[in-house]
Amino acid sequence: MKLKLVLLLYVASIGFAHAEAITQQEYDQHIEHYTQVIKQTKVILDDPDSKADAKMQSQALCDRLNAYEQIAQLSKENSQLELAPMMLMVAQTYLNKQQKSLTKSGMSTNVFCAGKIK
Repeated sequence: MKLKLVLLLYVASIGFAHAEAITQQEYDQHIEHYTQVIKQTKVILDDPDSKADAKMQSQALCDRLNAYEQIAQLSKENSQLELAPMMLMVAQTYLNKQQKSLTKSGMSTNVFCAGKIK
């Protein structure tokens, strides 16, 4: 019984261990970095004249998905910071839309992006 309780407490504490509070300036810097990643993928994914091949397109999509996932996680962990709730909503909306699209294709982000996250 004691072992079960200790294990339960340990597992519960793991979820809280990685979430460190950051400053507004640190948050803004992280958001700027992930926004730049997203902007870099626009040339490959959104430009109708893009010459990118399938490999480049799938890598760009995975980079974009990862950036949105990082924005969502960072915003969720720091919801008290300015713009964090809005950024979480935007990121979640995008991620949900992409997940639905991949699911319709019989795919998941984990399978599609396996080995592609930098």
